[in-house]
Amino acid sequence: MEEIKEGSLVRYKGTGSIGKVKVLKVEDDGETWAYLDSTGLYYRLDTLEVIEKAPDRSDLEGMTIEQIQERFRQTQEMMDAAKMQDDNLETGG
Repeated sequence: MEEIKEGSLVRYKGTGSIGKVKVLKVEDDGETWAYLDSTGLYYRLDTLEVIEKAPDRSDLEGMTIEQIQERFRQTQEMMDAAKMQDDNLETGG
């Protein structure tokens, strides 16, 4: 695993937030925290992972909130339909 340092591009495992580490802060108990430029929050290093580059989200550029919500709804419907097909499978034995 690559070491997290100031300037590293990282992703927060909890929500997927991406940002650049601006400051590393070591507490009295030895715990190290990283301050991300994108959120303005500190994160424990074990909750972050180094990434090479931010994901390409250019396909969402220029879309309205309503269009993004509609795309999400359509995707959710496709996943629900696939899940229903899985639920109908019989298992042997």
